[in-house]
Amino acid sequence: MIRELVLGVTAALAAALPQQGGEVEVSAALNRQTAEVGETVTLTVTLRAPGLRVWSIEDPSFESLELISSSDRNTFRFSSSLGAVRELAREYTLRALEPGGVTIPPVRITVEGVTYETDALRLVVERMGSATEIPRSMGPRPEEEVAVRLWVEPETVYVGQQVTMTVGAFFDPLIRSRLQRQPEYRPPELQGFWIADLPGSSRPERRVVGGREYFVQIYRRALFALSPGGQRIPPASVIYEVRRGLIYAPETFQVESAPVTVFVKPLPREGAPADFAGAVGRYETEIWFDRSQLRAGEAVHLWLDVQGSGNLSSLARPEMPEIAGVRVYEGGEEAEVQLRGTEFAGHKRFSWVLVPERPGQFVLPALRIPYFDPWEARYSVARTEPVTLTVDRPAAAGVVPATGGSALRFVKAEPGRQPLDLARRTGFWLVQLLALGVLLASFAFGRYRLRTPALRRPRAQRRQQVLRDLRPLASSGDAAFFGQLRAALLSWLQSRLHQPGLAGRGMVQLQHGLEDAGVPPDVALEVIGLLERCGRLRYAPDPPGASVALDSLAEAERLMTLVDREAVSEKRLRATLMQTGGGALAIAALLVLPGIGVGQTNASDGERWFDQGVEAYGRGAYTEAAQLFELARSARPRDPNVLFNLGNAYYELGRKGEAVALWIRSLRLRPRDDDVRYNLRLAVGDDPVVGSALNPLPLSPDELALIFSALWIGGCAALIARRRWRKGWLTFAGGTALLLGLAAAALMLYPRAEYAIVAADDAALRAGPVRQSEILASPPLGSAYRVIEQRGGWLRVSRGVESEGWINAAQVQLIDG
Repeated sequence: MIRELVLGVTAALAAALPQQGGEVEVSAALNRQTAEVGETVTLTVTLRAPGLRVWSIEDPSFESLELISSSDRNTFRFSSSLGAVRELAREYTLRALEPGGVTIPPVRITVEGVTYETDALRLVVERMGSATEIPRSMGPRPEEEVAVRLWVEPETVYVGQQVTMTVGAFFDPLIRSRLQRQPEYRPPELQGFWIADLPGSSRPERRVVGGREYFVQIYRRALFALSPGGQRIPPASVIYEVRRGLIYAPETFQVESAPVTVFVKPLPREGAPADFAGAVGRYETEIWFDRSQLRAGEAVHLWLDVQGSGNLSSLARPEMPEIAGVRVYEGGEEAEVQLRGTEFAGHKRFSWVLVPERPGQFVLPALRIPYFDPWEARYSVARTEPVTLTVDRPAAAGVVPATGGSALRFVKAEPGRQPLDLARRTGFWLVQLLALGVLLASFAFGRYRLRTPALRRPRAQRRQQVLRDLRPLASSGDAAFFGQLRAALLSWLQSRLHQPGLAGRGMVQLQHGLEDAGVPPDVALEVIGLLERCGRLRYAPDPPGASVALDSLAEAERLMTLVDREAVSEKRLRATLMQTGGGALAIAALLVLPGIGVGQTNASDGERWFDQGVEAYGRGAYTEAAQLFELARSARPRDPNVLFNLGNAYYELGRKGEAVALWIRSLRLRPRDDDVRYNLRLAVGDDPVVGSALNPLPLSPDELALIFSALWIGGCAALIARRRWRKGWLTFAGGTALLLGLAAAALMLYPRAEYAIVAADDAALRAGPVRQSEILASPPLGSAYRVIEQRGGWLRVSRGVESEGWINAAQVQLIDG
């Protein structure tokens, strides 16, 4: 009815207004070129014609597509040059029904008797893959403009079995067109599950649910229950902000789903193997050795692959049975998840290192992986087949070292010494802070001594001198005696207790000072009483007389003797300071010395692997030597000789980039090793970038730390001695030592740049951090670059003005700063 009314009005206007010339433009477009079965696509047909002309559109026939709805949008514009310009857009909402290629025929549009056609369009419909099937009961109700639904599959599981939690957010198209920002999804706060995210829908999809069109966003997670019982999954929620019209303010709403309960059954006790470790799922195993020829004393890797579906993190390393005559060491483990739709699957790999001690044949018994199959509700065991390891006799002694055709310096015969890493030890820095603290304390004590009158006479003579000077005035009976006695007594206490400004304090503070110095409280009270009495008698209206003055003088002598005997003396104060300093030094030594042994662990296994690697390298078995040196490196990760020998083995195997990286690390730990420098120069020549990756001085970090410590402590000691002997050259020596120590500390602590050594034959320097970017250069193995930036799995590297670009981090060996 409305469409006929519009056509009638348009025809009336077209007859009343003059028509303008110009071409009619028609077009058709799909909002997407591919869709899955059940998804919706939008076909938009557009007409643009000058003037208000009569038009009609003939709806095409859609094969293998269901027409859900269609709507028109008309726009009129008027201008002085063109007059009326009409734009029409008709949108068809279509749902894909069957997989395959669908051709949408041209749409015919008639404008005033002239027919125009759009181009035919092609739509590819794929089978339903990642599109989640929505249960019928989970669809929104007709009155809901936004709905959130949560469901789980299955609802009853065993402990450790996967539960797939799906959350669907449904938006009415009209509401979605009025959203002010992207909706915020808040997943349920789960407890009692091991959780992993699953792929959902990357963007909202137009779908028909319950005969009504919605934009649907799907979120999914895999849940693995950790304990039996009813596990409640709280509601999921979506927060959205919508504005319903121009005159309305934006409104924020939060919509929640209903909670769901998952019923978790305990694993049955009956039939559980004794070595069952909690694996749930279905698994298969495969086992193999990395080499077939082996001699006694050499190492071989054993690999165990476990494949199947389930929570791979619940797979525990199987127990390796003891094999007489073979030493077994646990290796690493790694897992790779491969989703099968929404089901967790993949494989987990365990490794061991076996070292046979004698020749012969050794049988490795079957390894067991017990698991519970939740689909069959029974326990099963994935077993490996027994494998036999044949070991030959070791090579004869006195083998001549093989060179492999290269001119490398031969490997080191003995393990080296691992660094102490002094700069990373707390005790090392405490010693330096202690030296600085003693220096500052000496300055503070010196200034304090300058403000304190020196004790020029023995104490008894000083007391007698003070009292003798006052005795004539006391015999005269003059009242001024009491004021002078009070002042003399305060001056003597100030000097004796080493407390400047004591005379200006109140009596209470004076009493506390006496008691803090070790004076008994009753003696301190008597001193305070004498001082207060002298203050009163000084201004008494009647002169007290000579007898009272002489009595006060005698009491002052008695109290001064008691204070002199009980108070802490200057000598005792010095002794206390020395004892405190010595105790601090002893504590610092206790902190540092035990740490020196850290890292120098019992490396008997590492030394044995080292010796075996040297022997294998000597007879030209470079692969075996590399494996043994890698084992030695696991026990002695910062041994420069181990790094050097491993680099030699890699170089002989053609792994030049890894060899160069190992030699650089070795030379950083022992900068004056001529063998390492010779091999580096042989491999890469005088490469300036490699040179910048080495230490700026031929000193190791530990040597720089010791030099810094010696200069720092020596400088502090010289400045302390300067306070005692007043020698100008001590000031110069101490200051110079401190400056040199700070320079050594700067070299030791200055952060180094990272360097990348090319280690892959197919490495390429690209213009950007993507594999499709232009290749700028193909650097040779062993080339060194300075790392400027890291972005994801790519590094931006540079060789100065020579070249700069991006390289895959997996194709280089990184040398950390």
